[in-house]
Amino acid sequence: MRKTWLRLTVVLGTVLLLSSPAARAEDARLEKAVASARGKIADAWRDLASDLVELGAGPEAREALARARREEPDAKELTTLAPLVEALPEGAASTDAKVIDRVRKGRTDAAKAYDRLAKALAKEESDPRRSQALVQALSLDPTTARIKKLADEAKKKPVLFATADHESVAYVSLPSSWKPGGSYPVLVSVDGAGAAFLGNANSFRNGRGSRPFITVSPHALSCTNAIDLTKFPAYDKALVDRWDGDRLGFDVPGLLAMLDLLTAHFGAQEKIAITGFSGGGKLCYGFLLRHPERVAAAAPACPNFLPSIAPGDVKVKDGGPPVHIFTGALDPHRDLTFGKTPPGIEEQTDQAMEALKDAGFTNVKRTMLDGVGHIACVEQVWDFVDEVGVGGKR
Repeated sequence: MRKTWLRLTVVLGTVLLLSSPAARAEDARLEKAVASARGKIADAWRDLASDLVELGAGPEAREALARARREEPDAKELTTLAPLVEALPEGAASTDAKVIDRVRKGRTDAAKAYDRLAKALAKEESDPRRSQALVQALSLDPTTARIKKLADEAKKKPVLFATADHESVAYVSLPSSWKPGGSYPVLVSVDGAGAAFLGNANSFRNGRGSRPFITVSPHALSCTNAIDLTKFPAYDKALVDRWDGDRLGFDVPGLLAMLDLLTAHFGAQEKIAITGFSGGGKLCYGFLLRHPERVAAAAPACPNFLPSIAPGDVKVKDGGPPVHIFTGALDPHRDLTFGKTPPGIEEQTDQAMEALKDAGFTNVKRTMLDGVGHIACVEQVWDFVDEVGVGGKR
C-alpha cells in the first residue's frame, strides 16, 4: 500500500509540476513567440502582394496573398488588399524583370521569417511546426546552410518535412552516408489505417541498414477510414474537410511535391521504390497507376485496393516497373475485411492485378507469405528492392 501511495504521489507531483504557473507561463511565451514569427511571415507575403499589385502581376500577387492568409487569415490589411489583388488580370506568370526580382526578394524575406519561427521552436524538436518552418525556408530560399542543417537532423532520425508548394507532410530520413552532390535512391513507405507514420518511418529506416536510400513516409489521408486529427497533427480540420472526398487528389500531388523537393536539394533520384501497408496500399497503387514513369519498383504489403484508384487513362508501353505484391497467409483480413466484410485482401489483390494488367503492366508478381499476418513486410520489401536493383549494389 505504501509503494502504491508513493507512486501516486510521484505522478501527482509530476502533473502539478507540468501544470505549474511557471510551465504555463513558458507555454504562453512560446505561443507568443510563434505568433510573432507567423506575423512576420504574413507581413513578408502581404508586402510582396502589395508591391505586385502596383506591378500588375496577377498570378504572383494571388499566390502571395494566399500565403499571407495562411499565416494570418483574419488580418484586416489582407481584407483591404484582397479586392485589389482579385481585380488583377489572370494569366501566365510574368516575365518582367522587376516582377521576378521582387518575387525573389519576397521569398527571401519570407524564408528569413520562417527561420525565426524555427528558432522560436528550437527546443520543441517534436513540434511539427519547427521542421515545417525549416523546410519552408529551404524551399523558398535554398542555401547550403539550410540544406546542411536539415540533412544533419534527417541523418539522425526521421524529420517531418513540408514543402512550399503543397500542404502535405512526410517523415524523411537520409542515409548516414548522405553528402551534398550525391545521387540517392528513394523508398516511399505508406502506413495503414493506424496512421502510425513515425513508427512506419522508423521501421523502414531501421530496415534500411547500410543501403544508401532516402526513406519517405507521407502523412497520407487515403491510408485510413475516419480521420482522427490527433494522428494528423500537421493538418487542420479545414484541410481534412476540404479533401475528404478526394483523398488521393491530395496525397498524390503532395507526394510528387515532396519528391521534387528532395530531388532538387538532397540528391533524390527521380524514379522511386514505393510500398504501402494495408490502407497505405491505396496511395501505393494510386501513385503507381497515375505516375508509372516515376516508379522504379513497387511492393504493396497486405494492401487495400479500390477499383476507383485506377485512373483508366494512363497506360504503360514498356511493361511498366517491376511490382511484387505481398500478402499474409494468416492475415485476419485475408478473406473478409475485419473478418466480416467482403472483399478481403486477397480479392482486393485480384482486383489490383486486373487493374495493373489493363494498364499494361506485365512484370507483376504476388506472393502469399506462410506464417505471416497483417504486417508491413519490411524485410520482404527491402529484399525485393535489392532483387530488382533499385539504387544499385549495397
